[in-house]
Amino acid sequence: MRGLERYDEKQLDAIERGLTEHLSDTLIKRGWEYYRNGHVINVKFSSEDTLYGMVSGTEMYAVILDAGKFRYSKCICPYSGYCKHMAAVYFAYLNKADPTGFAAKNAYRRMLGIDPLAGIKLAADNIMNRNQQQKPIESGNDTLDEYAAPEEWQRWMAAEYGETWRSCRHSLHALQPVLSALKGTSRTWDKPLQRLHWMNVILFVLEQAEYAIKSVDSFSRYYHEMSFARMAEPWVEHFGNLVLELQPAEMSERERQWTEHIVRIAFNRALKQEQQLFDWPYLYLAAAEKFSEDASWRERELSALIQAETESGANEGEEPVNRSFIHTASAMLSFFGGDDDRALRHFGLADFSRSQKMIYPCAAQRLQEQRWELFDRWMAFLRDRIYPNRSGRTIGPFMMLCRHADEHQPDNPQWTSYMTELLPHSYSELSSHWLAMQKYEQWADLQLLLGIKPDELGVQDVKEVSKEAPHVMLPLYHQSIDEWISSRNRQGYRMAVKQLKKLERLYKAEKNTETWNRYLSGIIKKNQRLRAFQEELWKGKLVT
Repeated sequence: MRGLERYDEKQLDAIERGLTEHLSDTLIKRGWEYYRNGHVINVKFSSEDTLYGMVSGTEMYAVILDAGKFRYSKCICPYSGYCKHMAAVYFAYLNKADPTGFAAKNAYRRMLGIDPLAGIKLAADNIMNRNQQQKPIESGNDTLDEYAAPEEWQRWMAAEYGETWRSCRHSLHALQPVLSALKGTSRTWDKPLQRLHWMNVILFVLEQAEYAIKSVDSFSRYYHEMSFARMAEPWVEHFGNLVLELQPAEMSERERQWTEHIVRIAFNRALKQEQQLFDWPYLYLAAAEKFSEDASWRERELSALIQAETESGANEGEEPVNRSFIHTASAMLSFFGGDDDRALRHFGLADFSRSQKMIYPCAAQRLQEQRWELFDRWMAFLRDRIYPNRSGRTIGPFMMLCRHADEHQPDNPQWTSYMTELLPHSYSELSSHWLAMQKYEQWADLQLLLGIKPDELGVQDVKEVSKEAPHVMLPLYHQSIDEWISSRNRQGYRMAVKQLKKLERLYKAEKNTETWNRYLSGIIKKNQRLRAFQEELWKGKLVT
């Protein structure tokens, strides 16, 4: 152990006993995770009894462990007392003293009150089982080259890194070096084949993450799913970027062999009915969209999907398949081939809540192409499924398509009809749309219909309408003033007076002072028994 002195057994016992006495099991476990995830930056002796370490937490924290007088041990983190960073430094020291990792693992188990010998036996059994199960690589080499078949690479990766998921109970950090190492094996390959190898590697690592999430207890699964998915997001994004770089028309036979292997992995995962961490149908369809440029490939995939549905449940005890995926994938492949009717039939058989994120881009593409007859079919299909379960959360993409369609076809009443029948959930989008289209009368009618007061509207919106079409604001203020007066409290009267003063400015802008005077006189006379209201009118200098 270069540059690091050693504690004797007595000193080790003193530190371990001190940590065990002063740290809860939770803090010990967190310290172990910090050590496992590489948060301990440095460990060294500063004196005969004192160990110094640096831990990367929210910030960098310095830790001192004193074997002679443990009460002098401390950490500069905000946590008062003894903390997880101390345990992490202790485990890191043991790992440096014994690179096999057994010393740190045994200490961890002792501190939690678990028999360390049981851990050693379990580790030995796992190693023996792994050695028995692994098959020798056919090439006879420690690693493979670019001429090996993708199936050989799959077996080699499984043999070398197939158990990595066991180190991912709380984090996917252990998979990052695996991903880097596997990508590095193709550093000298031709770019097209390297790209496919990387796609295969990413899918392998994502499958490892799927195994890891299964080992998480159901109580904390939700939080682990969020954490795992967030860390894997760049990997999924990289897969999508690699797909975009593919050139199916220029692929060699060997490259086609790799693409078939990659597609089958995503396909088989997407077929699973069980809850999974990643959106495997998306990964499959991302690749399928690119490869669908080849009509014969597209037809073969459609046949494979039909076969998967036909064979599902044929044999008793077989795992059920995700029929919604089968129909969604069939729909997308049909759409890629230009068969919109067939695509809509398959989407009609799929679970809409899962497939809708695929449907909207199809409709948007037909809108962009201005193929109005086809676009109308897609929108009718969407409307029939959205309307029964309409809510502010579910209609957003549909409203956006309606708005764009109305901008391109302002004389087609269908798009306005779709938007108005979704009220009140569509209010925000429809109000913004009519303002953007400068349809001020329709905008004002919408506010009146839903009882929206001028003071509840955006300041800039009111200014714009008051300037461009002041006459449409008059009914809004009339309605608002009546409602404020009907509240029968002084705050309501004050608001009514404020609205009256704004209304006065609108009438004067319209050069209609006579009508304003008649309206004000009517309001005063109608509410003459409301003394508090009359006082507010006087304070507002509307009466003298």
